[in-house]
Amino acid sequence: MDGEPVSPLRVLLPAGPLPQDGLRVAFKATGEDCARLAAALDVDRVTAMGAELMARPFRKDGARVAGRLSAVVVQKSVVTLEPVEQRIDEPFEATFLREARAPRRKVEAEPTEIVIDPEAEDPPEPFVGDRIDLGPRLYEALALVVDPYPKRPGERFGAAIEPEAETQEPPSPFAVLANFRDGRGSGGD
Repeated sequence: MDGEPVSPLRVLLPAGPLPQDGLRVAFKATGEDCARLAAALDVDRVTAMGAELMARPFRKDGARVAGRLSAVVVQKSVVTLEPVEQRIDEPFEATFLREARAPRRKVEAEPTEIVIDPEAEDPPEPFVGDRIDLGPRLYEALALVVDPYPKRPGERFGAAIEPEAETQEPPSPFAVLANFRDGRGSGGD
């Protein structure tokens, strides 16, 4: 697995038989985890990150994990460059199936059209060994909800315009035509 990116989180779940009523998984990121997350997300800092999850059996050799992901991310406002805090509280769901039992796709001789249903459930993620690492999926879920253009409430671009300038009418796009003299550009018609 040399080509796979390394996740800044590692949250291990035993892959053995899970109880039918589920196994509670509570995760709280350490200071080192938060520093790695901030570097991976390219934000100023992650002050907190955690997850309250329930892992239930899926088929014979898998797990379905669902719950909530929470985090506090601090990054610079795209308007003023002042720190902006984003509180994240998102649902989380992932399904895992042991590699040997993951459904194999048929290899077709000719390329065909691929149909993707965005509303369909994601296929189970394969895993090997005796533990499932939830870290990459938790990181992915967090990365998808971090605001790429953070700004404080009420901030907007162009807010630095003086109030007097706001009351003046914008120049007409035809104002430049007033500079043309009669007969100029007529080409001797």
